Formats: sequence, structure tokens, C-alpha cells
Amino acid sequence: MLKNFLIFIFPICVVFAQEQKPNIIIINCDDLGYGDLSSLGATGYQTPAIDQMARQGMLFTDFSVTNPVCTPSRAGLLTGRYPQRWGYKKGVFFPNNKNGLPPSELTIAEILKNEGYATAIIGKWHLGHKPKYLPTKQGFDYYFGIPYSNDMYHDGDMPLAKNAKILEGYTIKDYKSLSGKNLTYKKGNVFKNKVPLMKNDEVIEWPVEQSLLTERYTKESLKFINTHSNKPFFLYLAHTMPHVPLFVSSKFKEKTQRGLYGDVIEEIDWSVHEILTFLSKKKMIKNTLVIFMSDNGPWLVKKENGGSAGSLRGGKMSTYEGGLRVPFIAWWPGKIPKNTINNNHITALDILPTVANITGAKIPKEITIDGINITKQLMGKKDKSPNRRFFISTFGSTKDQMIRIDNWKYRVSTNATNKKPLIELFNLKEDPYEKINQIKERPKKAKKMAEVFEMYIEKIQSDN
Repeated sequence: MLKNFLIFIFPICVVFAQEQKPNIIIINCDDLGYGDLSSLGATGYQTPAIDQMARQGMLFTDFSVTNPVCTPSRAGLLTGRYPQRWGYKKGVFFPNNKNGLPPSELTIAEILKNEGYATAIIGKWHLGHKPKYLPTKQGFDYYFGIPYSNDMYHDGDMPLAKNAKILEGYTIKDYKSLSGKNLTYKKGNVFKNKVPLMKNDEVIEWPVEQSLLTERYTKESLKFINTHSNKPFFLYLAHTMPHVPLFVSSKFKEKTQRGLYGDVIEEIDWSVHEILTFLSKKKMIKNTLVIFMSDNGPWLVKKENGGSAGSLRGGKMSTYEGGLRVPFIAWWPGKIPKNTINNNHITALDILPTVANITGAKIPKEITIDGINITKQLMGKKDKSPNRRFFISTFGSTKDQMIRIDNWKYRVSTNATNKKPLIELFNLKEDPYEKINQIKERPKKAKKMAEVFEMYIEKIQSDN
């Protein structure tokens, strides 16, 4: 249950002066775990704005992302499709990668832009940094942020703006020295964590001052909202934090008992407060859907610098629930019933079809969407729960595959050093913490789920 904090309240009694298509804001954190909000059990710091957002809206307790790592998770969110449909095979994109989310994929930004929306992404992209894969080629009018994770480096071939700032004593020669064959990452790379800041298609700052990112993202977001307050807009605010390495501005530094991680989360909470308060000031809250979420579970191996999955098993890079189940809050005063907890299983794939339904945006019939429209659930209305089949396949030193059908989850994991696979079967309704492996007790159930998984993989790959 949500805790009862005595905190500020965002006013929700305003009257929107003119009816128009609703604004959409998605706030996506990086590596924020299921247990990283004070309303979900976090200690040592507070998240009053996000908790209040949940009390004024709907908190989903069983929300799954489409992959436990950044690139495929973000692709699934923005397209409503499994990343395997466009050829995703492994890992995340690095600065030495030349590929990205294909321009042929339809994003939320594109379907809304076709409806007259102003569109912007503020923050981390991580779906390809080469020119044809940038946000401005995927339906976004405006882009301000870093092209991939903040623990990476830079591609010296990325174009610099004429007035680009080169910081920390580096020179343009240093920037351009890392390109071509030199882009292959090596241990000890002096440019590790020295990532670029982009505006639209150019680098405007390198290395970016990471301690100011959350603050700058917030200011850019408020500027975008203000500029487009008289027309419908879509804002995708993709925070860089709390992905390691952690950075926080001076006004939040050393403010919590949880150390740097707690400081970072409290600054993200401040950002949410600033945005919701600004929407209230501009009398826009009755016509704006705000979603708060994370791209995957916490990076547990980072210990004190990583987050928490609460009582869930596993974290980032794992197909256990701790890697896939993350906080998800939907806020729309006057539309979404306040102080509501939704225990149904929904996924990041559902966001695009739901946004399309709410805004009246059209999805071409020839495009297969893997998510479902959950508008009725958002509005607190009865909605027949579909016979949902949800699968994930990861690639790397450990290959995790899993399929979930309703409350049953079948999982196969093969470690590179041990070729014998670990096969597990869980009933997530009875055992959300995945402590009881029922593979021996329910062999027929496991066999059937394995068959469905193989059928799904084969079908999706043949659709490419």
C-alpha cells in the first residue's frame, strides 16, 4: 500500500479553457528499480512528488518492460513492438555501433506528429547515434540529451555544432581522435564516461557536465511545455540517472542517508515536482496524461550505487521479475481515478496502442503491434483481461529466455561457462518473488509454454 506522507499537493481542480487533444508526457528513468520509490519501500531518502503522483493517479504493481537492458527496452516502449521484429539480436548499442532502430519502425512520436502534435525527447536516446537513427529521423521535432548511456564514450565522427563547448581541458583534436577503428572500446579508455550532449543532430558539448543533466533536462522540458502550451504536445523525458556513474547537482548532494544514490533519486523526484507544478500553473493538468516509469530493473552489481528491486528476485540484465518489473504510474486528474492500485499485468508494449487510442492517432493496418490498448483500465473501467502472452529473449554471456502466459512464467537460462540450462516455472500470482520452482510438479504446463515460446520466436523472426 502507498504510504501516507504529509507533503505538498498538486492542485487538481482547474478547468481547462479549451478542449483539444490531450498532451502526453512519458518520464522514463534509467535503471530505477521496483523498490526505489519511498511509496514502494525505499528507505534513506524520500520521493514525495512521485508518491503524490501515485495518490492522485494509478499505480501499477505488475508492469513489465520489454527487456532488462536499455536499447531493446526503449525500442519496445516507443514502437509497441518486440525488438526482434526489426532484427534486434543482442546487447545495447555502443558508440562503435553503426546500426540503430530502423527508420521504417513507427514510433509514438511519429503517430502523434501525424496528428499535429509537437514532439520532443529530452534525455537519453540509445537507439542509434548515426545520423539516420537520431530522434529527429524518428518523429521528434526536437532533441536535447545524450545519445547513449552515460558510462560510455563518444564517437568523434559525430558532427560538432559551430559553437560547441569543449570542456575539461580537452580540445577538438581530442574529440576527433576517437573515430573509425579507434572507436573500439578498450579497457582503460581515457574517454570512458566522457559522453557528448546533443541538440537535434549536432554535439553542442563534450564532455557533458553530468552533475547538471537532471537539472538541464528539467529546464528544457519546462521550456518545451511552455512553448507548446497552446497545441497538443508529446514530451519524452528520458532521464540519464540513476544509471551508473551517478551524478547530482550541488543542491542535492549529500542530502540523504542513502548516499549518492538517494541524492540522485531525490533530484529526479524534484524534477517530477517541477513538471507537475508547471502543468498546474499553466492550467494544463486536466488535459495532460503523465506516465512515470523505468527502462529496466536496478543494476544490483553496483551495490551502494545501484538501486533496489524490493523483494523481487534479480535485477538489470536478468529475466527474473527484478529485471523486468519496474514502477509505473499514470497521472491524469479528472480522467484517471485517484489513489488507485492496478494489479493487472501490463507491459511497455501497451503504451503506444493506448496513446493512439486516447489521442485518436492512426496506426497503419500493415504494422503488427504487440501491445494492447489499456485505456479502459486507465480510466478505472471494467476491461476483460486478455489471454496475454509475453516473452523476452536476451543475448550475452548469459542467455535468458522467458515467456509469461497470464500468471505463469517459464524461464530458461544458459550460462556461457555452464552449457546445461536452468529451467524454471513460476506462478507469479502465488509467488511473485520466484522462490518456488514448479518445473517438476507441472511438467505438462512447462512443455506447453516452451512450445508456445518457440512458436512465437519463429513467427516473429519470419515476419522480419
